[in-house]
Amino acid sequence: MKLDKWLVENILAEDSKIKNIVAIYPGRFQPMGKHHAQTYKWLKSKFSDAYVATSGKVSLPKSPFSFAEKKKIINSHGIKNVVQVKSPYQATEILKKYDPETTAAVFMFGAKDAGRLKGKFFQEWKGKAEVGYKEGAYIIVAPHVSLKVSGYGEMSGTTIRKALGDTTIDKKEKVKLFKGIFGHTKNYNLIVNKLESLTEIMENFCYDKNIAKIIKEISTFSTANSATEVDDGPGGWWGNQKSWKRFGSALEKDINRGMKVLDYISGKDEFFFHNTQYPKGPTGAVSYWSTGIKGKISGTNVYQDLEPKPAFTQYKKHIIRIASQIGWEFVNWIGAEVGKKNKDKTKKNNDMLSESLLTEGGAYGHMAHPFDDKGLTFGDFKEIIRVSLQGKLDLNQIATEKTDGQNLFISWNNGLRAARNTGDVKKGGMDSKAVAKKFKNRGNIEKAFNYAMNDLSKSIGSLNNKQRTKIFNNGNNWVNMEIIYPASANVINYDAPYLQFHNVLQYKDGKAIGAVNDGARILAGMVAQANQSVQKNFKVIGPKVLKMKPHQDFSDKQSYFIKKLSKLMSVYGMKDSNTFGEYHQAWWENFIDKKLGNIENRIKMGLVKRWAFFDKSFRLNKKTIEDESILAKSIEFDKLKHADQIKKNMFAFETLFFELGAEVLKNVDGFLAANPDKTVQNMRKQVAAAIKHVRKGGDIKNMNKLSAQLNKVAAMGGFKTIVPSEGLVFVYKGNTYKLTGAFAPINQITGMIYF
Repeated sequence: MKLDKWLVENILAEDSKIKNIVAIYPGRFQPMGKHHAQTYKWLKSKFSDAYVATSGKVSLPKSPFSFAEKKKIINSHGIKNVVQVKSPYQATEILKKYDPETTAAVFMFGAKDAGRLKGKFFQEWKGKAEVGYKEGAYIIVAPHVSLKVSGYGEMSGTTIRKALGDTTIDKKEKVKLFKGIFGHTKNYNLIVNKLESLTEIMENFCYDKNIAKIIKEISTFSTANSATEVDDGPGGWWGNQKSWKRFGSALEKDINRGMKVLDYISGKDEFFFHNTQYPKGPTGAVSYWSTGIKGKISGTNVYQDLEPKPAFTQYKKHIIRIASQIGWEFVNWIGAEVGKKNKDKTKKNNDMLSESLLTEGGAYGHMAHPFDDKGLTFGDFKEIIRVSLQGKLDLNQIATEKTDGQNLFISWNNGLRAARNTGDVKKGGMDSKAVAKKFKNRGNIEKAFNYAMNDLSKSIGSLNNKQRTKIFNNGNNWVNMEIIYPASANVINYDAPYLQFHNVLQYKDGKAIGAVNDGARILAGMVAQANQSVQKNFKVIGPKVLKMKPHQDFSDKQSYFIKKLSKLMSVYGMKDSNTFGEYHQAWWENFIDKKLGNIENRIKMGLVKRWAFFDKSFRLNKKTIEDESILAKSIEFDKLKHADQIKKNMFAFETLFFELGAEVLKNVDGFLAANPDKTVQNMRKQVAAAIKHVRKGGDIKNMNKLSAQLNKVAAMGGFKTIVPSEGLVFVYKGNTYKLTGAFAPINQITGMIYF
C-alpha cells in the first residue's frame, strides 16, 4: 500500500467517532426454539458484542412465559447475553451502558419487520457504522432458518405453543417432538406443563359452559305473566331501515363517545316486517342508556334522557351479570361512563375554570400551558410528555419559538387596527392615535408601540386588497404578534428589533372561533415579497421555526415524568380518560367532605360549582342550605380567595411541565437570540438583582412569592436549565400550547423589581 493512501485511511479511521458496535436480537421468544438460537449465533458470528433483548410481559395465551422462564430456556441453547428490557425495539437497558457518541446499535429483524421499520431512525446496515445509537440505529436482516414440525407446519412461536400444548399426544411422541423443536430435552417439564395447563384452562371453559344454553337463556326474560324474547333492536315505530339509519346517524353524533357506526348487520336488506300495531302499538326503548327512564315525549312511548351516573350504574350492573354468565370480563369501558350531559357540564365548568386561570392577558390570552387546559385528559398529558421527549412536538404543525416581547393583536379594516384585549377586539380595535394615547408617557414602551404601529401600517399597507382580505377578512381575523424592542425588553434581550407574527385567529363577537392555518408565515411572506420586511424601526418576521431533537435519555425521562404524573393521578383515582378539570373537581369534593362532613350531594355539588368553577348560581341562603351550621361555615369560607387554592392545586402540575419544558428545550436549536450565552448570563443577572431587591424591601408577601417561584426553578433542576428563550409553541389536537421551562418562574421573579 502506498504511504499517502495508508495515511488517508488511518486519518479517516481516527476521525470516525464510532468505536463499538452492539448487536441486538429483539423478540418475545415465547419460547425460543433452535431456529431462533441458530439465528442469534449467526448474528454473534458477525458482531462479538451481541445480546438477546426480551421483555418480562406475561399475557395469556400468546405470552405465557415470564422473563425468568424465558432466560432459562434461552440459556439452554448456550446463549448467555440475555437482558430483560421494557421495549425490545429500543433496548435502552442494554445500550445505556455504552457511550452514545462512540457506540452504534445494530438490530436484527426478519425480512418483513426490517422492511417495515426502515425510516429516518432505522437504516439498513451496510457494513459500516457512522452514527451513535442516540442519533439512529441500523437494521440487519436475519437469515431465514427453516424448521418444520410434523403435523403443524413451519416453525414459529405459535406452532410451538400449539404443538407442545396438545394434550392428545402421548408423552413418548411429545418428547420426540420437543427434541425436534429445541434440539434437546432440557426444560421439558417447565415448557410442556405450562403449555398443557394453558390448553386445559381454555378447554375446560368450553366443556363447562353450554354456550347454546346460555344464549337461549339470555334471549328471554320473565315477567309477572309470561316469558318473552329479549328485543335489543330498534323501536317498532321506525317504519323502514332508511328512517332507522337516519336516526342512528343522528344518535351517533349526539352521544359523542368516540363511537362510529361502521356497517349494519342486515346490510341493505329490510328488517322491519311488523306494522305499527305490533304487538299493540309501538314498542318502547329497551336499553338503560342513552335513553334512560320511561316517560312520555311527543306522544310516543320512548325513554327520557337519564343523568349519566345512575344510567351507567344500571347498565353496568346489568351487562356485567350477562357477561359473567358466559365467562367474559369487562377490561375497559372506553369512556362510556362519560355521557353527553356530563361532557357538556364538564366543558362548561372547564371553560369557567380556564377563564379564571389564564392570567397572562392578551386578546386571546397568550398560548396556554398544557396544565391550563382543564379539558385535556391525563392520557393527553402522557402523550405530550412522550412526543415532546421524542422531539416530535412538530407532528401536527411546525414547532415555533415563543418569544418574549410586548404582545399585540392587529387586523386591517380600512386601515390598521390594534387590540390588547377581547374588549378591544369586540369594538373593532384601536387606530394609531388611540394606541399612542393608551401608552402615552410610558417611556420605551410608548416608543415600542408607536414605532410598531407606524412600521406595520406601512408594511401591511403595501399589500394589495386581495392579500389583506385573505389574511384579515375585513377585520374579522386578528394576527397575534410580538413587538420585540430591545430598549423595552422584558427578560430576554434579542439584540435587534423585530415585529414577529405568531398566528392568525378568526373572531366572532369578540370571541376566537378558529385559526387561519399557517396564516402568520403567509403574511410574513407577503410582506417580504413586497420588499417591506425591513422598516424604519423594525424588521418584520414570521414564526421562528425550531429544530427539535429527541432527548438522549428518552426512555428514562419518559418513565420519570409519567411516574410523577401517575402519582398525582392516584391521589383521587384518576384514569387516563379523566380530564384535568375532573381532578380539580375531585379535590374540592374531598375538601368539602372534610370541612362540612357528610352533606347532601345537591349541596356539595352546588358548593363545588361555586368555589371550584366560580359559578355563583348556587346561592348561600336557607332555601339552598337548611342546616344553619353548614350554612354559616359555607358563608364564612365563601369570603376567602379561592383562586389561591387553585394555584396550590396547580403547583405540582406546573412544576412537572416546567421541568419537562426545561428538558425539552435543552434539545432545541434555532432560537432567535443572536448571542445565546450572553442572553442566559443576562437572565441570571436579572434574577440575582430581583432576589436582592425583594430581600432588601423586606415585604413578607413578596418574600413568599419569591420563595414560591424559586422553589419552581429548583424543582426543574435549578438555574442551569435556563435557555435563551421564553419557550416553544406547538399544536396538539388542533389547540395551541406552550412549553416554557424555567422562563415562567424567572419572568415572575424579575418582574418583582418593578412591581
